[in-house]
Amino acid sequence: MDSSLRVAYMEVALSLTKHNSGIYWLLETGIWKEILQLCNEKRTVFVVRQTYKFASLFLWKLVDINEEASIKTVLNFILKPMSEIDMININSMSSEYEDELCKVYVPMLQILLSVVGNAERIKTRNSVITSMIKDFNMLTFCYLIKTRIRREDVLLLVTKLLFWLSIGKTFIFKPLQLSERFERDDFVEVTITYFNTVNYLMQRRCWALVFDYCNACNLIFSSVWSNMRPAVFEVDGREVELQKQLLVICLIPSMVYIGAGKTMGIDGDEVDNFIIKLLHSTCEHTARTCYALRDLLLQLDMESVTLQSVKRLTCLKDHLNNDQANLLFQALFYVLKEYDPIDENGVVKADINITDSEEKVLIMTYVLDILLSLVKNYNINWKESLEVICLYSVVFNILKIKNNNFSSRFVVIALNVITITVKKFLPPTLSLLMESKPGSSMDELGELIYMKLNDFQWEVRDSALELLYVCTDICFIKFPPFQKQILSNNLINLATTMALNDHEFYVRVSALRCLGAGCKVASLWDHLKTQYPNIQELLVDIMNTNQEGVVRKEACNVLCEIYQSVKISPNFKSVLYENMMNAALSDFHWEVQLSALKFWKIVIQSLLTAQGMLDGTFPPVTFSRQTRKIVTLDANEIKRRLTATLEELSSIGCLTVLVKLLHDDTDVEIMDSARIISTELLEILDQYNVPETLTPSNKESNTMDELQQQNISDDSTGNGDTMDSEPATSSENVIESILNSDDINLLANIYKRQMNLSPEQETKNTSHTKVVRLASPYLFVRYTRSKDFKQIIEDKRNWKDGIKSLSSLLDDVLGIYEFNEEVNSLDCY
Repeated sequence: MDSSLRVAYMEVALSLTKHNSGIYWLLETGIWKEILQLCNEKRTVFVVRQTYKFASLFLWKLVDINEEASIKTVLNFILKPMSEIDMININSMSSEYEDELCKVYVPMLQILLSVVGNAERIKTRNSVITSMIKDFNMLTFCYLIKTRIRREDVLLLVTKLLFWLSIGKTFIFKPLQLSERFERDDFVEVTITYFNTVNYLMQRRCWALVFDYCNACNLIFSSVWSNMRPAVFEVDGREVELQKQLLVICLIPSMVYIGAGKTMGIDGDEVDNFIIKLLHSTCEHTARTCYALRDLLLQLDMESVTLQSVKRLTCLKDHLNNDQANLLFQALFYVLKEYDPIDENGVVKADINITDSEEKVLIMTYVLDILLSLVKNYNINWKESLEVICLYSVVFNILKIKNNNFSSRFVVIALNVITITVKKFLPPTLSLLMESKPGSSMDELGELIYMKLNDFQWEVRDSALELLYVCTDICFIKFPPFQKQILSNNLINLATTMALNDHEFYVRVSALRCLGAGCKVASLWDHLKTQYPNIQELLVDIMNTNQEGVVRKEACNVLCEIYQSVKISPNFKSVLYENMMNAALSDFHWEVQLSALKFWKIVIQSLLTAQGMLDGTFPPVTFSRQTRKIVTLDANEIKRRLTATLEELSSIGCLTVLVKLLHDDTDVEIMDSARIISTELLEILDQYNVPETLTPSNKESNTMDELQQQNISDDSTGNGDTMDSEPATSSENVIESILNSDDINLLANIYKRQMNLSPEQETKNTSHTKVVRLASPYLFVRYTRSKDFKQIIEDKRNWKDGIKSLSSLLDDVLGIYEFNEEVNSLDCY
């Protein structure tokens, strides 16, 4: 059978497990046996995994419908290899025979792991786990396999299954509930299984398997114990957390590595204090296991062991609580400190290697990746982990001095770590907004950013721009001393150059974000204008002509910031209004249209503020700039000011944008954004009874028909001339040829025409939209009140979701079998 067809059958089989009738049909026909046997064929990994998933869903659905007899029948079929092979009387086993046994046992073990690995189900008392333990003696069988099989991959499966079964056995007697309180004795089975397995693996000197097993147990327990209070017990007057016992053993390789490197300049007291703190949180069995593992690791190559250890720790970074995250952070910080080229006195270490081995760089890469994830996703603070304050300096020193053979991935992660530490953990000496000391790592940050902005790899440049954005953003209010570094290293100007010229559009987007943050700071903006006096016009050009939508969107966002933060000339305001109207109505990228709508919302707020509105209301009195006097804002004065605001919004095209986006067939998100802005403005007008005073205007459009007729003309040259009619004729011919062409020849014909384009057709015209009729305030109020746009948008959303529904899919499938010349066949490409 073809693999794709087999996958389709598995999808159908999985869908059957969702319904009771499907389960009964599978039982009556016995098809479930054939499905489970697919895992032995191993045609494709996907089919095998789907088979494991089917076994799990099938068994747990049998639990839901109380089919205990069927559960035993299915388990008996799955565990058939266990009864057919006599493992007890095997005295010796060759490698070939062991491989043959493993081919039989591995599918069975994988199915069982898929079944018991359902964390939500195993928390409750259920017949699946009960039957496996009591009726089939699975625990005894697993211990037997563990002593007979030597292959590490099979041994890992068996030990993981043992740990799952020990947890399941615990919850058979005491189901896991939020109100339930667990004591130390409740987890005797789990802890005995865990420590006995770790010690057994250490006796076999399977150090890599110890790491795999300990990490797996951490993941298993965190999935079962998620959203629960930590399991904490009192041992010898100390509080001991169960899950922390599982984590501590995973940290031993890092601790051994740190201990072996004390002579390299790390303060021994700091490491000793941390190890004491670590051991103080453990019970006696954990401490004994840690020392036994240390003795084993000291006989091995510690760099290789540490690399394998930290590589496995990456799996845990998203499955911890805050206490565990702080513990892991501290341990890995000291591993990273091993590579700090600066000693405790601020002097470069005499015996440091400027160029590290590939293995060391990999260790640092994994460690930095985990540290970055911990700082981002957990509450790592200096109260729990004082080391977080030093993280910036260590990473900075490594990047600055050890700068020879780092991969781009390492540099990117290191820059991201510096970014997050600058954003969240400014050193205490700088928190008082004092100038940083000359020669300090914080004082030299600008030089590092400048160096990385000129890197050959675009990922490094992009990360350096992210760091520059954070520094530019916080130098506005939070930490002004950064302004000096940005100016002295010409960083904002360099970012502008990259925004205009970099060949990677992701880099250009990040550079534009820096420009948007820089325009808020007067000194940075003035410095930028000395090199780019026409920067505002250049940004408008990017918004109009750049091929990438994300770049145009970011240029639009920068212009929004400039409009709010920089004093601009009336002439440029007119240009900006015209181009923002063009972007909102005509850009093909919906995010650009949303950014343009954001601009118009800012314009509305700015004009209302200029008329005296504060926080959505008018105060009793305000200062008039025209008369330079205090003016009382009574009802008539407020109406006059709001009417003047509406007239100005109409003259600059804002009302036209809102009305047309509500009227035209635009994307749901764009239409909804226009509705929200229009509704907010209309609520303010209604609050002061302005709509009743509005009358139709002869100069502007008062109905949608007037607005639509001869409203938009496409100008290909920018001088107001109409477009040549030839492209329209060409478009009509293309559409006609598509309708008359067979599906099989459609792409071939298009490709042929593409290869035969005339030179005139190859010339790309830049379209410019010019609105010649504007919506009046009267039309805006009348049209926004004429329909329930919220309901229209909701109907559009429902229709959009409906085309993906089963009913729509069936209509498409059934349409294949109906002969209709007016309907295109269902296309697969």
